[in-house]
Amino acid sequence: MKYKLIAAVCLVGVTAVTVLGFSSLLDEEKAPRYHQHMERRGYTACTDHGEETFCTHLPLIEIDTGDEEIPGKPSGAQDIFNEDTYTTTEDGEDMIRASVSVYDSESGNNHLTDTPTMSISSKIRVRGYSSRTFEKAPYLLKFVNDDGTDLDLPILGMDAHHEWVLHGPYLDKSLVRNYMWYNISGEIMDYAPNVRFCELVVNGDYRGIYLLVESIDNGDDCRLNLSVTEKGQTLTGYLLRLDRPMEEDLDTLRNIYSFTERTNILANDVSIRYPGKDKLTKEIADAIEKDFARYEKAMYSYDYDSKKYGYRSYIDVDSFVDYYIINEFTKNLDAGKYSTYIYLQPGEKYKLCVWDFNNACNNYVTNDINTTGIKDIDGITGFSMHVKVFFVMLMRDKDFVDAVIDRYEELRTTYLSDDYLAKYIQDTVDYLGPAIDRNSERWMDYIVSDQLQPAERNVHSQKEVVEKLADWLRDRGQWLDNNINSLYQYCADSKNKKYNEEPN
Repeated sequence: MKYKLIAAVCLVGVTAVTVLGFSSLLDEEKAPRYHQHMERRGYTACTDHGEETFCTHLPLIEIDTGDEEIPGKPSGAQDIFNEDTYTTTEDGEDMIRASVSVYDSESGNNHLTDTPTMSISSKIRVRGYSSRTFEKAPYLLKFVNDDGTDLDLPILGMDAHHEWVLHGPYLDKSLVRNYMWYNISGEIMDYAPNVRFCELVVNGDYRGIYLLVESIDNGDDCRLNLSVTEKGQTLTGYLLRLDRPMEEDLDTLRNIYSFTERTNILANDVSIRYPGKDKLTKEIADAIEKDFARYEKAMYSYDYDSKKYGYRSYIDVDSFVDYYIINEFTKNLDAGKYSTYIYLQPGEKYKLCVWDFNNACNNYVTNDINTTGIKDIDGITGFSMHVKVFFVMLMRDKDFVDAVIDRYEELRTTYLSDDYLAKYIQDTVDYLGPAIDRNSERWMDYIVSDQLQPAERNVHSQKEVVEKLADWLRDRGQWLDNNINSLYQYCADSKNKKYNEEPN
């Protein structure tokens, strides 16, 4: 976005959207990633109460809605556009107020009889797409003041936000996929959502192990800083979400009618996730739409790989390389199709953010078929990211493929090594300790059920699922080691393009 756009937006008395300049504001070193299972102590039994007292070494979250049903579950009906609808309150509201109590002792275990570490007023609803149909429902929390305005609060040692996701590992019977890959992604990339394990009680009902996850959004003094102040002027970047055409996030105000949306690459909406309703004016929304269109024109044009006119002028190449590798390594089939986030911080270029590994690592419900059309029961072989949004063009550029292969080989010696991944899984499971048994008892009917197709892909205990996950990651890594150079097949030179192309 050009400087004249900043001036135009400022004229309407709102925050300015900028792409160029101000990079000096964001040169701080990246903070170390916090891995809960490495930093917090494991379970040690208390000696001052009996077995009847609920006792956990994990943070404990208690939600009380006064027994009012939490809205957001599928209603079973569709609207005039044949889209699914979801339950609301009697007054037609999408969220209800709830009291949230947090028990997070720094030195001992947590009990519902303790004095809460934090007591928070929050709005709540069921969230997700397919996951909102699960009995172990995921929730969206929005912390609020007494007057209903947003309240940014730090919680469980994470940066202050007003919007949080309570993700209940259900489809993922190992319990560790999202925790593991958010944290490893946070080591590899500039930003990935913070996450903490906890146990959840809703209106007196024990709901098992959950993950409290930082919503991808701007927050108060947080790592994803989409707005900065310089010389009395607030400069605002933006966050876009590529997902199904649904009202998943209530703060989403504006869909962008983009080139990406008009192609078969992504038959989904591109919507503005930040700024939210309170800050997003029509002028800013129009400016964001035009800015994103300039990027798309460069990405999908004849000159996509031109150093002067192509994608390099718009994207942080390292971010796109890392996103590709993480989602290709885990074979996260939703990445680049659903729940895909692209953001622009002031003074920087576009970056991608990982989200949702429920279906990763051979956990997609239906059987996978690799790119050769050969059935692969274990989902170990094949590439998938080269046909996804943005990457369908990026993988045509040999320089980008070179960067992917070089970075992959580097990461295989560190965060993607067999030893690191196997140890990460086992250490996480060891940390969860007796909480796994409580969760398994609560959801045993689901754990022993067959959810994956064909039936031979299913195992029927949490221990077996964990072993299968570790084995899959080892085998997937070895397959990629042997086949990573075949990515060059997607960037064969075009003789016509080279003949007609002027020097960059």
